[in-house]
Amino acid sequence: MSLYHQSMRRLILNADDLGINEQRSHGIFMCKEQGILTSASLIPNYPGSEKGGRVARERDLSTGLHLNLTTGSPMSRHVDIETLITIDGYFLGRDTLERVLREKQVDIVHIERELRTQIEWFLDSWGQPTHIDSHHHIHIHPVIAPILITLLDRYAIPFVRIPSEPPLPFGYQVSPAQSLFIKNLSDRADTARKMFKANGIGSTDNFRGLAFAGNASKRNFRHIIGRLPEGTTELMMHPGSPNPQGEPFDADPQRQTEMNVLLDTEVLKELAEREIKLCSWGDLF
Repeated sequence: MSLYHQSMRRLILNADDLGINEQRSHGIFMCKEQGILTSASLIPNYPGSEKGGRVARERDLSTGLHLNLTTGSPMSRHVDIETLITIDGYFLGRDTLERVLREKQVDIVHIERELRTQIEWFLDSWGQPTHIDSHHHIHIHPVIAPILITLLDRYAIPFVRIPSEPPLPFGYQVSPAQSLFIKNLSDRADTARKMFKANGIGSTDNFRGLAFAGNASKRNFRHIIGRLPEGTTELMMHPGSPNPQGEPFDADPQRQTEMNVLLDTEVLKELAEREIKLCSWGDLF
């Protein structure tokens, strides 16, 4: 599903993990107010989630829901989702969740309960999300996607991220391990796209950001926009203010590098020169 004529090129610049901590949220809001960021995805189960949602509403930031089944504590009662959590009450983590799903050790009722709780939290607190995506892309898992489809239909949420990224053009270097990860995730996303589309759930025409993660630079951003396909493309980003005390991902200088790209006035000029129009997930309604 696309709002725009295919001959046009439109770009959604979406920041993931809004609310995960103060530094990340601060960076996201700076990129909205002083830069070219157009959308964000609010994580539901962190101490900063409520503030992140409130400030996003105050600043009129187009905001989707960043579903989470892999980090932190669940929003449901522990007794209601025990196959999703450790004995300490935390989510199992990405790799362990993948394993127990593969080994059919997770009760799908528990998945539905936690996803529903997170969606209803967003609806009750902030209204309709512009779209759904997820931490570690768990929403496209072949076990989870059918459950989510039912919930999206129930709550009339029409758009979901499909993180399928084609092979990169010459000159954009990533490691063999990252290339393999991108291929495997894109294959999973292509399968999920068919399921979502068959049930009337739309997405953007194109997606970028898997290779940009860990390789952010103004040069690589130019590679993306210089070869941007026709239609509407989402570029997934993870900007943030410096946070040397945070988790390794938050302390990585890449967070500030991504923020600097979004704050660079020359980038906006380049987008205009290439006749690429910025839009948000909210513009797809």
